[in-house]
Amino acid sequence: MGDELEQRLRALEDREQIRELRASYCFLVDDGRFDELVDDCFTEDARCDFHGTNGKLGPFVSQGREELRTYFGQVVAALLHDMNHTVHNHRITLDGDHASGDCYFELTAKDPATGDAVVGGGRYIDRYRRVAGRWRFAERVAAMAYIAPLSPGWVKQPFLATVEAASAAGRD
Repeated sequence: MGDELEQRLRALEDREQIRELRASYCFLVDDGRFDELVDDCFTEDARCDFHGTNGKLGPFVSQGREELRTYFGQVVAALLHDMNHTVHNHRITLDGDHASGDCYFELTAKDPATGDAVVGGGRYIDRYRRVAGRWRFAERVAAMAYIAPLSPGWVKQPFLATVEAASAAGRD
């Protein structure tokens, strides 16, 4: 295989591994598996900065794995319950064993104080470093654009329950 083709293949593999890292992050956060999240997804000296784009939230800054573990285990776990979030519109720039990129995120969750459904969105702005052959976050900035109530939403009136009821009525 020629050098150019090998470089192109390596770049595709690197981008895919970074996308997989981003997806794994979402699953681990949503599942509350914070020790695994910190150990598997972040470098030893990683930095996180979570803040609102309007200046009204945070910043919540953590440096190093122990602070990250505390942040996710205490702050994230307390703020958002039953969270599901996704990432999309990935942009990645590679530079050897370093990379940077950003993507949008969207989330649904329950407000822990009220149990009401909320939706949110923003942008992750990341720096990555390849450590022992694996891409990890060296820095993750979460610029939260909004978290807003979704009423009555999926918590108070799940669509599937409505479909099931309509289907049952149609069989009668």
